[in-house]
Amino acid sequence: MANGVTVFLAGALFCTGGLYVWRAMAEKRRWARMERALDILAEGGPGEAALAVARVDDQLEPMLHRLNQLSKVHATMQQRLDHEEFSLRTVLSSMEEGVLVVDARYRIRLANAAFITGFGLTKTPVDRSVLEVLGEPDIHRLIQETLESGDTCERHLEMVPGKRVRFLAVRAVPMSDGKGRPGVLAVFRDISRLQELEQVRREFVANVSHELRTPLAIFQGYVESLIEMPDLPTSERCEVYAILMKHSGRLNALVEDLLCLARMEARKEQFHWELVQPDMLIQTVVCEWQMRTGGNAIEAVVEAASELPEVRVDRRRIEQVLHNLLENALKHAPTRGGRVVVKAELEADGRIRVSVEDNGSGISPKDLPHIFERFYRADKARGGSGGRGMGHSTGLGLSIVKHIIGAHGGTVGAESPSGRGARVWFRLPPGAREARPPQSVETSAS
Repeated sequence: MANGVTVFLAGALFCTGGLYVWRAMAEKRRWARMERALDILAEGGPGEAALAVARVDDQLEPMLHRLNQLSKVHATMQQRLDHEEFSLRTVLSSMEEGVLVVDARYRIRLANAAFITGFGLTKTPVDRSVLEVLGEPDIHRLIQETLESGDTCERHLEMVPGKRVRFLAVRAVPMSDGKGRPGVLAVFRDISRLQELEQVRREFVANVSHELRTPLAIFQGYVESLIEMPDLPTSERCEVYAILMKHSGRLNALVEDLLCLARMEARKEQFHWELVQPDMLIQTVVCEWQMRTGGNAIEAVVEAASELPEVRVDRRRIEQVLHNLLENALKHAPTRGGRVVVKAELEADGRIRVSVEDNGSGISPKDLPHIFERFYRADKARGGSGGRGMGHSTGLGLSIVKHIIGAHGGTVGAESPSGRGARVWFRLPPGAREARPPQSVETSAS
């Protein structure tokens, strides 16, 4: 009896142990399948594949189904984040303005390519302080003021010498990250070119005012004299009238040149295109010019090949260019032994090059690049040349030359070997041109 009970208990114990081992192994296989299914989901695999791994066990399928739904939600959110990140990168990289995001510790969290390029940075500024990266206390103070006040701040700043950007317009806007921590979004716009244009505008206004003031003051003085002295002798009265006529012509020339330049720059000037023979046009202009300046002892020589091809130009405008260059050369040629050479030649690329050269004292190298600027006076660069005044110089002649030749698709330039006079030239493109001036003007000075 005792032996039977022992055998029964031993059998029961053995069966229980076997059942436990079997259940443990089954549970282990179940969790292995679960881990494999989770790995598939974690790796971004389809939910169907994960369910296929676990489907052999009905108890795992509901759990895997919920996990699959969570995985789809996560994938949708990740896709949306990737799209927003791509859009943000695209916008930031395409912006001309520099963009900077700074945290409350003045550490840079984000900087776009325009910011890095604009400040000439050689490595990423992220995780470095604004002051360390830029070395500009004014920008640091602007960000500090924005953080402390919580208001948008704007400044126009001039950078320290040596920076690629000289003038900046900076707008700093307070912001906060996803956890509510404060920061600043700063946008940097390079306004160096605008400052240069503003300086040009101020200089232009000052120059025009100066050019108008002198003849107007002379007018006022002589008119007052005529009013105060009605019995002025006829000879003196005629002398006063001659002076008034001279300065009236100067004013008219200035106003006409200003209007011409304004029309050129606004591209409102009407051009009348026609085919002309360059050598014939030059000969005609030089002859007319010599007749006008018959009282001046100066030699004018034309060196133009007769086989030059025809060019399509506005005849009146090219004549104006030649007259301006000839008068400029005459003004600075020596009083005795003055000589002006007008040369036309065909270049290898088919362009027609026309140059006007004088034998005056020349132009200094530092002034040479500026002779095509408004109100540039050639006598500033040729002081002591012993030249003669001619006509009513306004300081706009060479600037008008540049615009006219640019409207013909050509280029202008100047050369002045030391002590050997000056040569101003222009090139016209080969072949017929469209009856419309181009949108850009190329200028060169060699």
